[in-house]
Amino acid sequence: MTPEETIYEEALTALKSGDLARARDLFTRLLRMNQNKAEYWVYMSATVETARERTYCLQEALKRDPQNAEARRGLQILGLHPVDESQVIPLKWQKRNWEVAPPVSEAPLPPLMTPRTIFAILGGLVALAVIVVLVVSGLNRPQRRSIIIPSNLDLPATFTPTPLPTVAVQASPSPTFIGPTPLWMKLSATYTPTPLYVNTPHPISEAYRIGMRAYSRQDWPGVVNYLQQVVTVQPDSPDLYYHMGEALRFQGKAEQALTYYSQAISVKPEFAPAYLGRARARLELGKDLDKARQDLETAIARDPQLGEAYLVLAQLELRQDNPEEALQLLAQADALLPDSPLVALARGEAYLALGEVDAALEQAQRANTLDLTLLPAYRLLGAALLEKGEAEQAVEPLETYLLYETRDLEAYLLASRAYEAAGRIPEALKALDRALALNSRSPEIYIRRGELYLAQENYDKAIDDFKAAYRLKKTYPASMGWAKALLLGGYPGDAYMQFEATKGLAETDAQKAELYYWEAQSLEKLNEVIAAINTWNKLLALPQDAVKPEWAEYARQRLQVLVTPTRTPLPSATPTVTRTPAVSSTATRTPGVSATATRTPTLRATVTRTPTPSPTR
Repeated sequence: MTPEETIYEEALTALKSGDLARARDLFTRLLRMNQNKAEYWVYMSATVETARERTYCLQEALKRDPQNAEARRGLQILGLHPVDESQVIPLKWQKRNWEVAPPVSEAPLPPLMTPRTIFAILGGLVALAVIVVLVVSGLNRPQRRSIIIPSNLDLPATFTPTPLPTVAVQASPSPTFIGPTPLWMKLSATYTPTPLYVNTPHPISEAYRIGMRAYSRQDWPGVVNYLQQVVTVQPDSPDLYYHMGEALRFQGKAEQALTYYSQAISVKPEFAPAYLGRARARLELGKDLDKARQDLETAIARDPQLGEAYLVLAQLELRQDNPEEALQLLAQADALLPDSPLVALARGEAYLALGEVDAALEQAQRANTLDLTLLPAYRLLGAALLEKGEAEQAVEPLETYLLYETRDLEAYLLASRAYEAAGRIPEALKALDRALALNSRSPEIYIRRGELYLAQENYDKAIDDFKAAYRLKKTYPASMGWAKALLLGGYPGDAYMQFEATKGLAETDAQKAELYYWEAQSLEKLNEVIAAINTWNKLLALPQDAVKPEWAEYARQRLQVLVTPTRTPLPSATPTVTRTPAVSSTATRTPGVSATATRTPTLRATVTRTPTPSPTR
């Protein structure tokens, strides 16, 4: 018997015995081995939790085997497939006859007993059995857990049944990211279950048992309600306070949760999970990070086998830009939490912070395989692919992430970079629009959008964005971008004034090179030849590694045009620049000011003014 056959037999045994968790895991392994076997998908549909998951499995079975009767019948039961009239028992035969049967006669058998109708009856019984199995499995399931379908399966990006709401997600052509984007993906129902660290028996309290059942189905208000009743009878049980703290934290009430964790610690200082819970609450609140670290270290000291404490401490190290320390802690967490998608996710983030892109991508794919509903894994996938230079492949996981997580500012910025690198500028602009909707006070986002508008030659919008960024914070990128947009938009007088304002913000030789390159062009536009010549010379006087080769070459070309061969040597000092109203022939965005250089008689005789070329964009 092959390994696949052995696992199949074990899976069937688990399913028949009602051990749905084991059956689900075994059928998941079988699907990793062979995703094209329809019966595996049909049996998997009997192990999952929700109707959407059942629908997905049955549809996959039907794709592999369009004639699969069990898959078709299951979809009919769910109301998602046309009814096969040949399998329907006629209404008149469905009615129960309560009258006394007439005497047996030699008449032929009624139509009810034909082979076709016998098959229909058997089909109805099979369908009823499927319903019973699903109902019983739902009642006996101790906690919610979604189907684990490996991401390396070649699955469709969306579900197709019309009765269910669908969101189309474009399939990725990249072999590095193959898998579905399930419509039932929600962080509140991930494959990674909410851990129950302690399950102390409280036999005297029925409320405790009800509270733990509420915990297993993530009914957090119910947990608090029932355990508050128990704690009045058993006030010295630390696990009661701990579980109430967890329930409050999962509701987003971290401040209230802190009180319950502290009560658990005061009742029993050796109770390690309470320190872990209190550290998590502090991290979620974003305060007392040093105290959170102390709590995590105490939790590990109290219980060295508490793998989650190592994981959260590693996440804290990542938060404080210590990826090397994080990796050491994650090695310990991995030994205690094998196959944890959260450990793989944190490892990927650590590797990405260290610039080890291939290792980061491998861990992101592993986290995604272990838990398709772990949204941050999609974000990490996109970031790693983008850093690897695979922008088009990075788009899909980022789109998947943002489909459900619509408040992540950094993810929108990542998506805009991916779209831009893939040449999809309109979509990059939309991503930045959404980012600005979340934070309209971010100069960096205005600068990014302004640069994209410049690339599209939409100069008026670029001017507005750089101007907004500059008013929020006077930085070199904002000031330089504003000046360039003014110049390219046809406002050389205003551009020159902004270039002058930028000089005080330029700190590096590379920034000065960019400034001189563009300022010289604005001076030429204003017909200020001597000032332009001196600015081009300043550019060429900078260290060679600070000046782009094409800029240096363009500067030399412009000097050849602007200076006659018979000119007398120019004075070494920079001409005195005076600001006068801009020439009337130049259109200005606002009342502009032009720069004119004071010239000596000898310079007038040797400088030739020629028609200036259009500025380089």
